[in-house]
Amino acid sequence: MKKKAKQSPSREKALFIQRLAAFIIDIMLVSTVASLFSVPFIDVEGVNKLNEEATTIIDQYLNQEIDMNDYLSETISITYQLARKNGIVTIINLFLAILYFVVYQFYQNGQTIGKKLLRIQVISNDEQELTMNQMIFRSLIINSILVEMIVLGFIILASSDVYFYGVGIFEGIQYLVMLISVFMVMFREDGRGLHDLIAHTKVVKIEGVKELETCEN
Repeated sequence: MKKKAKQSPSREKALFIQRLAAFIIDIMLVSTVASLFSVPFIDVEGVNKLNEEATTIIDQYLNQEIDMNDYLSETISITYQLARKNGIVTIINLFLAILYFVVYQFYQNGQTIGKKLLRIQVISNDEQELTMNQMIFRSLIINSILVEMIVLGFIILASSDVYFYGVGIFEGIQYLVMLISVFMVMFREDGRGLHDLIAHTKVVKIEGVKELETCEN
């Protein structure tokens, strides 16, 4: 006789406010930890100098001391230099995001710390066992991991112009995807966002979830 654990098919979808609150908690947590780990690697003096140069460029443009072409050229250069100086910070952020949103969440059965506090959980849409591939695809989209990887590639391999415009395009796409997902979570009957559709997942409440045991011969 073989016992099989089966979850109830009626899982109530998580509320948008629950998902939003959990997301904010998780982002704040990862950002705080990343900031602490990044402190020893940041060239504070160099970053401050570049920020001062950026402020000067803005003032010069507003005072009509330089034209738009000069302003754009200097802004691209400074933005690229800042990205290069903060490259290690980007790597740390990316590493922690993968560790937390993919690995930790997978081994915690679809829950981050934020989701645990809000009592919600990511599960497979067919309510079968959640797979690592599902968590990877989901996090690449909703947690901006894919865009962060692309940004890191631009920092390492691209010129300043390619970095500036390339990052702008991909970050714009990411914001659009996030906006679409927000509206989908808010207004779809099943509460599934674009990332959920791609990863074949959904987010549900965990209160009242019961495990039913059935016996198979």
